[in-house]
Amino acid sequence: MNNNLITIATFGNSVEASLAKQLLEAEGIPAFLMDDDTASMAWHLTIALGWIKLKVLQSDADNAIDILTAVEFINPDTEAPSTDENTPQAETSRRRSSTKTKSDKILDDAFNAAIIGLFIFPLCIMQLYSLWLLVFLLFTGWKISANRQLKAAITLLLNLLMIAVTWMLVTALV
Repeated sequence: MNNNLITIATFGNSVEASLAKQLLEAEGIPAFLMDDDTASMAWHLTIALGWIKLKVLQSDADNAIDILTAVEFINPDTEAPSTDENTPQAETSRRRSSTKTKSDKILDDAFNAAIIGLFIFPLCIMQLYSLWLLVFLLFTGWKISANRQLKAAITLLLNLLMIAVTWMLVTALV
């Protein structure tokens, strides 16, 4: 039996990482989170840490990936991680997961900008920035995970609503 720990998924926040870990443990697969505490305490360091890593024993990796793929915690198109980090398959897997992570991070930034823009109401700078991020996602072709598409729609509606309200107020005052 091989006791090496390998990373099967990375997460941008500790809530998703903890849910994935609990799901695996409920199925009898021991799972470990690396960099979870640091990312929770200093969220701005999450990217520098390489995200929160979910690790399992190498012997349990295939079962764990199947379980997480079934509930859409990880992208089923990515290949299973290899123990040799220098193989072309490992590089392809890293590229695919980083693209997914980047798109989700950009969507989170767009949503946060839209929410912050609600509080600095007369200035639509945050809404315009949020719209710019959404347009950037649209034209890069990066895929947004299925559970984040509703967040993208809400972000777009918030931005358009706040820009329309600001436009009506400005035209009424002029």
